[in-house]
Amino acid sequence: MKKQILPIFAAILAFISCSSTKNEALNENIEEEIPPSPPVLTELPVINYSGRGIRYEVESMLLHNFIVMYDPAASKKYCARLNDEAASASLKIKFPAGTYECMLCEKAPDGDHSAFYLSLDGISYRIYPSDPPLGSWELTSRVPVYFTIEEPRTILVEITANSKNRLGHTGMSLDYIQFVKRD
Repeated sequence: MKKQILPIFAAILAFISCSSTKNEALNENIEEEIPPSPPVLTELPVINYSGRGIRYEVESMLLHNFIVMYDPAASKKYCARLNDEAASASLKIKFPAGTYECMLCEKAPDGDHSAFYLSLDGISYRIYPSDPPLGSWELTSRVPVYFTIEEPRTILVEITANSKNRLGHTGMSLDYIQFVKRD
């Protein structure tokens, strides 16, 4: 009887050992697929608008009280969650003269965590996704922001939960902001 148990016990140990090694290899591959997180900025980024359009990752903006999270469905595998009412994301863009359309890529869990504000040089625009939100990444195409610049200038772009006059929400994730020249 002991002779029969010993080969079975050895086979079980070999199987467990191989499974453990295989799982470690799988875990190593998963870790290798996650790109490094974007650097934490301490200064306001200033970028130049060029071409027909630009896309800028929210997680690469100057962030205050946003949480940067890994999301494999996000455009660069990271997004920023608008965490609380004191949160802000900022950058400056040097625009040539022209008319522009702006939208953001948002993932809102529900309608109570979806509306926020985009400010362009202090002028606030309420931004929100579809109604009800899809729960996956979507451009805020219901409320595109259009603006015209008569001569080249630098504009401060800010994302916040609230405006000076109205409350918004928190808890949604933002992937990128895009500007497209429309003239």
